[in-house]
Amino acid sequence: MLGHGNSEEGAAAQLGPAAERFRHLVYGFRLPGLVKRCVPSALLARMYKKREQIEKGLYSRRSSQMQKRLYSWGLSRRKSFKPAAEHELASASMSIIVAIHDAPSVTKRCLSSLERYARKSEVILIDDGSKMTETKELIRDFSDRNAWIAIRNDEARGHSAACEAGARLASRSYLCLLNSDTVVTPWSWRTIEQAFDSDARIGIAGPSTSASGNVQTLGIAEHCRFYWNDSQICAFAKRRMTARSQPALVDLPWADGFAFFIRRSLWQELGGFDPKLPDYGNEIDLCKRAANLGYRIVWVPNSYIHHLRHQSYGEVGEHEIGYRIWAAFQYINQRHSPPSNQ
Repeated sequence: MLGHGNSEEGAAAQLGPAAERFRHLVYGFRLPGLVKRCVPSALLARMYKKREQIEKGLYSRRSSQMQKRLYSWGLSRRKSFKPAAEHELASASMSIIVAIHDAPSVTKRCLSSLERYARKSEVILIDDGSKMTETKELIRDFSDRNAWIAIRNDEARGHSAACEAGARLASRSYLCLLNSDTVVTPWSWRTIEQAFDSDARIGIAGPSTSASGNVQTLGIAEHCRFYWNDSQICAFAKRRMTARSQPALVDLPWADGFAFFIRRSLWQELGGFDPKLPDYGNEIDLCKRAANLGYRIVWVPNSYIHHLRHQSYGEVGEHEIGYRIWAAFQYINQRHSPPSNQ
């Protein structure tokens, strides 16, 4: 459950056509030679420096509203998307486990996206000690309406324990351990399933996203992760799906836990998450144990699930999250460090 944006190299491919033309117009700006000879050299240098600043500003991490609109060019805020038959069929191979602890606004957005785009999946909701009536009603309404499985812990036991409880009820070939501050898309499932089918040694897979602790983050999506509505998220995912420049698979040392896909047989073989890692860092430890057994961990760039990050467990502040991440890394480093020769 661990932002880190990947390199902005290739970001232009993710911009809309008009936005990309504007970028090239700025970067390709050149003064005619006659004009350059009449302009003082100091002024000319400042002009070209300003051009470079504009170019860099288009990909700045501190995106202004104008930049976000530029990145969102061509992504409709009102379009409805329907999964193609092959994508919907792929979702049938997934048991999707969602651990929920209040945060009703993001939880509703997550469950709404599952209702639209994971209709053939087995969805298992774990209410991990939610206190808010709104959250409890959301879980009841969605589970009743869609015949989803829902169980409740009266007291919060943590993300790992909630996932364990859900996995015990799962019956499909692949588990998707999904944070409740995510938005799934019609293009979340098929390429993940294809990755698992392509190589029996692939044990764990992760999609592209808007916020993660590794290279799965796409820079433009990161800038717009709170700006895009669900329609724009799906439009961006569709654009990613049809991009020809993306590698099919990228091997990783670990996949981020916001949307953690794992073979159910491997989960059972490993015994699930380490109980000493109740929330943060649990996916890193699990990936290390899977790699020790010879399994591959891969990123599937053309699969996309939007992640708001650090919004899924109510009442947990940034300071507490930082401490938990630090403690988790201390434990993981101890557990997986080679033995001392002393």
